[in-house]
Amino acid sequence: MKNPKRKKHNSLLPIYLFLTTYILVHLYNYSFTIFGFVLAAILSTLGITNLLKTSKWISRHLSSELLNIDEIPDREFQQLLVPLFQKQGYSVSRTKVNRKAQPDLILRKKGLKAIVVAKRQTNQVSANFVHDVLALKPNYQARRVIIVTNSQFTKSAKRIARANKITLIDRDSLDAMLDAYLEQKKSHRFIQRVRTLLIKDEVKREAQE
Repeated sequence: MKNPKRKKHNSLLPIYLFLTTYILVHLYNYSFTIFGFVLAAILSTLGITNLLKTSKWISRHLSSELLNIDEIPDREFQQLLVPLFQKQGYSVSRTKVNRKAQPDLILRKKGLKAIVVAKRQTNQVSANFVHDVLALKPNYQARRVIIVTNSQFTKSAKRIARANKITLIDRDSLDAMLDAYLEQKKSHRFIQRVRTLLIKDEVKREAQE
């Protein structure tokens, strides 16, 4: 279905072009210097607009590719989540002992305690895994349970999560969180690639400690 706003914009394009051409012709006849400045400003604006659109598209696909989420060790994957939740206002602590029957992160914010379990795998996360994570909730007196994966969740896993108010963060949501974090950290879109690589090194160092 076509976007009506886009359709309206396209219908006005010939008018914009005519007015722009008309003004430029008159400026050329009036003063070549002013004409040159105006033409340079128009071309610069068009170039910057196009560059920003391209950079915005790149940013949506950059984070997961450079961080290589599917290949990093589990410990680094867990550490990667720390600044993402801190950005949401949580204080984040990691569990000391690496056991299966425990969360990977514990979040706290305004008296609310949440547990986070990170599941990095190629297959979809099953309903049984969601059940196992749910069983951890009373042990940690948590009010909220969050499961993060680099993959997707099965339909039955989503049903169980909805019934028990478990927050599921799949690959698409994780990529969106990464993009939001990177966009906040960067001062210019041009250096996002460098910042992404720096985050990767920072995550690796923290995971080794």
